[in-house]
Amino acid sequence: MSAPEDHANEPAPSYAAPQSHEATPPEESAQLGPFSRLTGALLSPGETFTDVNRKPTWLAPMIIAIVTVIASTLFFQWRVHPDWDQTFRTQFKKQAEKRNQQITDDQLNTQVKVATTFAKFAPIVAAVVTPIFYLILAGIFALGLMMIQAKTTFKKILSVIAWSFVATSIVATVVTMASLMVRDEDSLRTIDPTQAAGIVPTNLAAFLPAEASAVIKSLAASIDIFTIWTMILLSIGFAAIAGSRKITTGKAATVVFGFWAVFVLIKVGWAAAFGG
Repeated sequence: MSAPEDHANEPAPSYAAPQSHEATPPEESAQLGPFSRLTGALLSPGETFTDVNRKPTWLAPMIIAIVTVIASTLFFQWRVHPDWDQTFRTQFKKQAEKRNQQITDDQLNTQVKVATTFAKFAPIVAAVVTPIFYLILAGIFALGLMMIQAKTTFKKILSVIAWSFVATSIVATVVTMASLMVRDEDSLRTIDPTQAAGIVPTNLAAFLPAEASAVIKSLAASIDIFTIWTMILLSIGFAAIAGSRKITTGKAATVVFGFWAVFVLIKVGWAAAFGG
C-alpha cells in the first residue's frame, strides 16, 4: 500500500475578502457662478444655497464684502464730511455727565484724539473686521447647528454666511448712498456719524426722537429690515446645507433668531451700562 501524499508543503488557500469596486461619488461641481449666486441669494435663495451645498465658496463673497464696505465708508465720508472731533467731544461729555463723572480737558482731548484717529482709518478697520466677523459668526452658528444635529461642514456654514451678508449689504449700501445723495447740505449736517442706524429709515431707531434713551435706541435699531432679511436668508441657507431633511427652514430659523435675540439682549445691556 502506498504511503499517503505529504501535503505539508502545499500553500494554504487564500480566503481574502473580495475587494469592493464601488467608487466614491465624485464631488459635485457648482452650477452657479459668483454673480449668479450674488443675485440668486436675493431672488432665489433656495436654489442658490442648494448650489452652495454642492460646492461651498467663501473667498469671492468675502472679497465683494470688503470692497463694498470700503466703498460705502469712503462714500459716506465724502458726502457727509463728518466733524469727528466735535462729534466725539460732544459724545464723551454727555457720557461723563450721565455717569456723574468729572472729565478734565486733557482726558477729553486724549479720548477724542484716539477716537478721531480710528475714524480716519475707518475703511481699513472695516476691511479687516469684516472677514473676522464672518469667521466668528460661522463658529457660533456651527455650534448652534451642531445642537440640532446638522451634518454639515464649517466651510458650508461660512459660505452661507458670506453670501447672505454680502447680498443684503450691497442692497443696503445702494439704499444708503441714494438717501445721502438726495439730501441737501443742511440735512447732511444733522447726521450723527456715530449713529449709522438712523441714517436711513430701515429700522425703528430712525423714528425715535433725539432725546430717546440709549437702551430704547439700541433695541429699536435691532428691528431692521436688512437684519431680518439677512436672518431669513441664513435660515434658508442653513436648512439647505444641514444634511438632513428633518432640519427644515423653520428649525434652522430657531437657531438663527435665537442667537440674534441673545445678541440684542447683550447690546441693550451694554447700552444700559455705557450708553450716552
